[in-house]
Amino acid sequence: MKLPITLIVSIDTEEDNWAPARTGITVENIRELPRLDRWFERLGVRATYFTSFQVAIQPWAASILRHIASRDRAEVGAHLHPWNTPPLEEPLVARNTVMRNLPQRLQEAKIRTLTDMLVAGVGRRPAVFRAGRWGFGTSTAAALLACGYRIDSSVTPFVSWRAYDDGPSHIGAPLEMYRLDGCGDPRVPVPGGPLVEVPTSCGYSRNPPWFWGRLHGVLEHSALRRLRLVGIASRLGLVRRIALSPETDSVADMFTLSRRLIEHGVRHLHLTWHSPSLRPGLSPFVATRAHVARLYATVESYLERLAVLATVTFATLSEAVRMLVPDA
Repeated sequence: MKLPITLIVSIDTEEDNWAPARTGITVENIRELPRLDRWFERLGVRATYFTSFQVAIQPWAASILRHIASRDRAEVGAHLHPWNTPPLEEPLVARNTVMRNLPQRLQEAKIRTLTDMLVAGVGRRPAVFRAGRWGFGTSTAAALLACGYRIDSSVTPFVSWRAYDDGPSHIGAPLEMYRLDGCGDPRVPVPGGPLVEVPTSCGYSRNPPWFWGRLHGVLEHSALRRLRLVGIASRLGLVRRIALSPETDSVADMFTLSRRLIEHGVRHLHLTWHSPSLRPGLSPFVATRAHVARLYATVESYLERLAVLATVTFATLSEAVRMLVPDA
């Protein structure tokens, strides 16, 4: 008997510039969204577009998203790149590209700027949020609550971003949706907390995930890192860390991860990628038109295989929270 699973598909809908920048910004990849939207409609996907400030301020780009959202088959959320979302009080240095490293007051101001621009451009207030570069911390959760948000999706279980400009560690975070109150460690659930966290789907090719997560952490310890034991274990097929993303992982690996998570009792899967990957040469994952075609084919093949394993219900992020989180 196939088990029911809710599938969320989210797109980080952002500028063409992969490296953080404040000048020379373009958003030409947004012209690919109508094609993506038509493709999603054929597949039955109800997508969530986490949209950045630089996209929202371009009238033609905002118009594309407004049209997509008007059909009530998708949701437009907020995606904050702190390095080019006003107010720009902080210098453009690497550490400041991670949202949690900014003062909470400044985080709140940037969230309000982004929210107001999305309301003006798309015509409705975003209900869901994702921090750029996964830069979510306790102060970020508190800033979101102060700005009226009740749903976030910035946590990547089993992944630490600390080596990347003092980003957060999400190791130890739950695989399921959970609640936060904006006061404690954002990896630790707070029953009844006002903010619902919807993590992306990350894990290992073998169960139980927590065992392999702890082992991975030991093998990546600075004293052992030079032995490259994590890479050796992956090449030998012993265990692999997998993200549910067609940018980084194959159909086979994404299917394996999905099977392991479902076996572990997880009720939602969260597939995600970046809008610059819809056009060649803009992201490190897609260099040619053939690579773009492969991304589309990877997602479609994955969905076909998943439908054999589980009874799939597509949902936007807000819809999934209403379905799976009591009293949300």
